[in-house]
Amino acid sequence: MLTGEELGIIHLVLNTDCNAWDLAPTPSSPGVCRFCYRERNRVKADPDTVVRVIDRLRRESEAHRIVFTGGDPVMPYENHLELALRHAHSAGFETNLHTNGLLLKECYPEIREHVSVYSLAIDGPDAETADWFRGKGYFDCFQANAAMLTSDRRRLAFNTFTTAHSIQTLQDLARLISDLAVTTPVEYWLISQYRPIGRANPHKAEIYGFGREDFLQAVNDVRALVPDIPVFAQPTRAPHDAYPFRVWVLADGTVTADLGSVSAPRNAVLGNLLTDGFESLVRRAFALRADASSHQEVTS
Repeated sequence: MLTGEELGIIHLVLNTDCNAWDLAPTPSSPGVCRFCYRERNRVKADPDTVVRVIDRLRRESEAHRIVFTGGDPVMPYENHLELALRHAHSAGFETNLHTNGLLLKECYPEIREHVSVYSLAIDGPDAETADWFRGKGYFDCFQANAAMLTSDRRRLAFNTFTTAHSIQTLQDLARLISDLAVTTPVEYWLISQYRPIGRANPHKAEIYGFGREDFLQAVNDVRALVPDIPVFAQPTRAPHDAYPFRVWVLADGTVTADLGSVSAPRNAVLGNLLTDGFESLVRRAFALRADASSHQEVTS
């Protein structure tokens, strides 16, 4: 069995599409979520398979948390979200719902009891900044979700994307998050810089690219404003820099993992846990990543 130290968190993908493109860009925006590197929906699973996948994850690992991600797991069709959350929660996992929240209000009554942490995307402290990233009306939706969740004392977390302009507003965003933390628990804040994963291009780099050191300094500056909230920084990486190891499980059982370079076109597909076992696939990923790291050291 994989220990919690070996693998504490598993990312479960029920779908790889997203509804953020339903929002219209602001006049100055280059396009809604232009930084996104998602793929068209490629996950298909029936309820029984979703349950079997979660049971296998529980049986072969001591991971404490499943992060439901995508795309966006809150979509206007049956992707078995409620079932998956309920079953994962009953199996002893903490459940982290990573969502833009555009449709959260509609499904909240059904999923409320099965979600441990709601991770909301928010890229700026006001509509001018936040809507530039994700489209007109996004900030209003975020505020409505934050009010709903804080009034219900739900645990929150936040994910923030940055540009050279928006890091100038990071301290104001820290104050907004600090105010929310007064009324409900906030578990963490993840702040990211542009990461040229898979389908990077010069246009994205021009929009989002700025100095790594400037980014790290801006993140360090806001930590003092939220001293009781862990703040994690994801700076940009060079094409061959190793990316932090993560395991992704599609709802049909397909297991993929980050094995190294951000220049890889997509995560490595390791196999299907329903036929190959979960622990064996993850241990294979450990070995492949170690081999890649050794090769990089030899050739650099």
